[in-house]
Amino acid sequence: MSLVALLRQPHVLMLVGLMFSYAGSSVIEGAVPTLVAAGMLSPAWIALYTTFSRVISACAYVMARLLGHYSPYRVLLICEVYDMVITLGALWLLHVGSLSTPIVLITYVILTSVIPVITNIANGTYAGAIALRSERTAVRFNAFSLSFLTLATLVIGRPLGSWLIDYSINLVLAINLMMTLASFVFRWAAMKRDTLFAADQNQQTLEDSDTPRLNLMEGLRYFRGHILCLSASSPMTTPLVYLSMGLFLYYMPLWLAAGADNKGEIVAVAGIFGGLGSMVGPLLFHALKHLGHYRLHVTLAMFIVALDELITLAMVLVYGNDLSMSVLALYMALNFGLYLSASYCNVANLCARQKRFAGRRYPDMVGIAFSLASLFMLAGTWSGYLLRADRDPTWALVLATIITLLAAMGLAMKNGKGPPDPV
Repeated sequence: MSLVALLRQPHVLMLVGLMFSYAGSSVIEGAVPTLVAAGMLSPAWIALYTTFSRVISACAYVMARLLGHYSPYRVLLICEVYDMVITLGALWLLHVGSLSTPIVLITYVILTSVIPVITNIANGTYAGAIALRSERTAVRFNAFSLSFLTLATLVIGRPLGSWLIDYSINLVLAINLMMTLASFVFRWAAMKRDTLFAADQNQQTLEDSDTPRLNLMEGLRYFRGHILCLSASSPMTTPLVYLSMGLFLYYMPLWLAAGADNKGEIVAVAGIFGGLGSMVGPLLFHALKHLGHYRLHVTLAMFIVALDELITLAMVLVYGNDLSMSVLALYMALNFGLYLSASYCNVANLCARQKRFAGRRYPDMVGIAFSLASLFMLAGTWSGYLLRADRDPTWALVLATIITLLAAMGLAMKNGKGPPDPV
């Protein structure tokens, strides 16, 4: 199939638009850690911003209830327009010069923090509708979308933002504006070409399902048993990995860069290696999915996360933040492996959840999954801050290893109690 023919397919256009959207936003996000490492912002800002954004994301279930009746195309296009308006406003404030660069950047990040949760819900609903027609297509869409999103954010966007903030905040915002505009164009083109998810039909594919949709309280009661039961499809599984990683994930690069002159470069390199791991993980799952059930993939991935955290802990105890080339290379390799196994677990858990809850109830499960992930990452980030992981990540890594190992063992020894998990 030629490139032109490939780009005419709606789901491919959606993937390209998704990449541009997240790449633009992550350029802004990537500038923040560099400002922290340079001393222009307090490390507390990471915990404070994460708290704010995760609280918003914790409301994803309610947002899913509100947005589930609308076409994901229209929701995504409105988000892009909103982002462009805020970006233009930030550029104007910098041109006027009435506010400092950190204040403008923080204001932008706060005002746009609602966009990721809305776009995640819309994209998740889109993928869930695909799963109703073909599980194989849904697995492929999930794997490539998560992989390409990582390429756009952790490999391109955030490192680029960490590097460009040393030169000009205007350039950072301008790049975000151009990428957001490109995302709007590709998503609009996908909407015009799509026949399965017509823009003027409110989730027609989901409406065709025989499974009735529940109201807010009925949904909470229905999903309660599935949430509390650890399984391959449970929305609790991946958030446990996020909880453990949140304890040290944001603070390790700052700790490594503490004694270096090129702080921005170290933060950027850590982001690149982590991004490469997150990009490879979903593709690896797509290649190995046929080797076993979802439960096997999720369990093995969680054990590998725990092993990686344990080795990282040993490295911290033995070498500290010695930045010799060999030690730094080992840290980056462990960072790569951690992101790879975590993203592998995430896509396996996501595909299992789509298979089990496909239908009208899936948008509700999308909201619940994002809410739990946000709350667990919030708890991990604040715990890491209270443990002063940016100064010494030892105890954060100890706690992270215990959490992931216990979760993996619980999933491996699951004896069938609770709701059945046919995946």
